[in-house]
Amino acid sequence: MIPRFIIEKLRSWQPRWSPMGYKATLVGMVSLAFVVPLALVALPFVEFFNGMAAQPKGKAQGTYGRRAGLALVVERPPVAGTIPRSYVAYPYEHLGNTIEDAREAGAQLENPLPVSRESLYRGQKAYNTYCLPCHGRQGEGDGPVTGPGRFPAPPSLHTVQARKYADGTIYHVITKGMGKMPSYRAQLEPEERWEAVHYVRALQRAMNPQPEDLER
Repeated sequence: MIPRFIIEKLRSWQPRWSPMGYKATLVGMVSLAFVVPLALVALPFVEFFNGMAAQPKGKAQGTYGRRAGLALVVERPPVAGTIPRSYVAYPYEHLGNTIEDAREAGAQLENPLPVSRESLYRGQKAYNTYCLPCHGRQGEGDGPVTGPGRFPAPPSLHTVQARKYADGTIYHVITKGMGKMPSYRAQLEPEERWEAVHYVRALQRAMNPQPEDLER
């Protein structure tokens, strides 16, 4: 049995919170339900908390820094004068990105890599990754990013002019870019560029076979 005075006390009891207090409490709880998960996701990326687990770094075709939700944005330009560990100086850096410059470099440059199954395979991988989107799978300038309302189609790699380019000319175009084509030296190491040249030659021979190709 509950004592009568306790029952009367419970009946006469009124909540101390006002309607505004209820609303404020509800808003606070809903806010915490959003803020806490976001904080748990963002805090590990804030440099002060992540123990260097997530570091800002420069990446190919990307911006230098980190932007992850509410994470702290850290922008650190590379130290002046520093170069990548695998950096190889390009002897024709002084030339521009016109076809005349590419021909001038091509007259001096020779592909140092022998043609082999391995080099062609690596060249195909480089081509399919960086060249195919514009130049197309067969090099005909019909890549998936070209067309009306998209990027302008590049010239076919199978024109008489393109087939007569020296290997060094194509290498210079990959290195410095030409026209609307940007430089791909940041994406491809020098050896990868030469392998891509081998693969372009293979595409050209496949689309325009010549009697001398039978000897290869």
